[in-house]
Amino acid sequence: MEEDEYRSAYRTINERRCVFEKAITHRHAECARMARFLLAEREGVGCHSTAGCQRCTRFLEALRRNARFTLGLIATDGPLPHNKEIRIQVGGLRGLSTLSDETGESGKVADIDALLARAEARWGSLEKLPYGDIVKHIARFKPRRWRKR
Repeated sequence: MEEDEYRSAYRTINERRCVFEKAITHRHAECARMARFLLAEREGVGCHSTAGCQRCTRFLEALRRNARFTLGLIATDGPLPHNKEIRIQVGGLRGLSTLSDETGESGKVADIDALLARAEARWGSLEKLPYGDIVKHIARFKPRRWRKR
């Protein structure tokens, strides 16, 4: 399957893409609202909730804005390199989970949607989260390095 055909089929199958798809497919997080699917031997993740997807998008955009300096980025309005996106997604979720006292032994986030809902209730809104403390977790998180064979 060519890449253009794959992207077209992906958009047809997945109406609402999960913005934390990389964190989920790399097994660092789960979500009650996710919908996993396979396409051309690749895994994808969609979202069952419009409101949940909007909340996740706002949180991810805030993480990107606040982590710009830490990751050495000038702008975060376009697609980011894979490793930087993984660091933002996983480090940001782990940071929020730690601040919310919800970190499991493995560091895996059990339910992104529930975590964000509880954080929003605790701090009043996603804009009021302690991003300075969350960004420290983004800086500390290092994606797994692949070894050359």
